[in-house]
Amino acid sequence: MEDSGKTFSSEEEEANYWKDLAMTYKQRAENTQEELREFQEGSREYEAELETQLQQIETRNRDLLSENNRLRMELETIKEKFEVQHSEGYRQISALEDDLAQTKAIKDQLQKYIRELEQANDDLERAKRFAAGTGRAAEAGETQDPHAQLSGS
Repeated sequence: MEDSGKTFSSEEEEANYWKDLAMTYKQRAENTQEELREFQEGSREYEAELETQLQQIETRNRDLLSENNRLRMELETIKEKFEVQHSEGYRQISALEDDLAQTKAIKDQLQKYIRELEQANDDLERAKRFAAGTGRAAEAGETQDPHAQLSGS
């Protein structure tokens, strides 16, 4: 008998050949089945591990999103406080600048008044010296009067 190009000397030899070939394929199929089972088991374990990692990552992501939102709200609160303080600081600076301008104006007025008083004081002192000088001159005139000298001697 001839099958697939092989020649057998007896039917028993052919039967043994096909039995051996069938056993070889059966063994390969069983080995392949075992490899498939091991692969599927490994895949399930790997899938479970990946699922666990995914859950952990999703939990971490939710935590980070919550923290991010909290920090954004905190930032907004700080920005608002900063704006209020900045506005208040600006208002206080403006008020202080106004006070300074008023104080400078008062100082300038007082300095002008002091100069006027000093000028008036100088005028009074000149008038006093003039009056004193006129009085001395009048006394000196009496002293130089010959009649006044005779009556005084």
